[in-house]
Amino acid sequence: GLIMIRCKSFVLIAMLTASPLAASGYIPDGNLNFAPLPEGVRISGYTGRGARGTWCAAADYAVNQLAARRSQKLYVSEPRARGFGRSTAVGFTLNPANLNPSNVFIVGGSLTRRGSAMTISHALTFCPDVNLPIR
Repeated sequence: GLIMIRCKSFVLIAMLTASPLAASGYIPDGNLNFAPLPEGVRISGYTGRGARGTWCAAADYAVNQLAARRSQKLYVSEPRARGFGRSTAVGFTLNPANLNPSNVFIVGGSLTRRGSAMTISHALTFCPDVNLPIR
């Protein structure tokens, strides 16, 4: 009931305010770097939640820093390099020009494909999982 909801939101608020990154609005348990791109962002580092965590971070950035609408799509403009020891950086854009967009159905490999596309609202659905242990 209501008491449980209040407890959960109190715990969430406590977790967010305890984090030094809380003010920026980005994922508290990730070690991410955000570099602005024209109409987008390059994100490097790991959230510990795989591709879902990175899509969540990109969507959050788009809404909070680029004033994007949740109905807009995000596109992978600079795919993550495949292979161990390679750069973790992946670029996202709101502009599909010069891309061959393909909607993401399987999130896992989506960051390594240029043109991978997802609505911001869909990417934001991954955010609640980011602070929780992997299920």
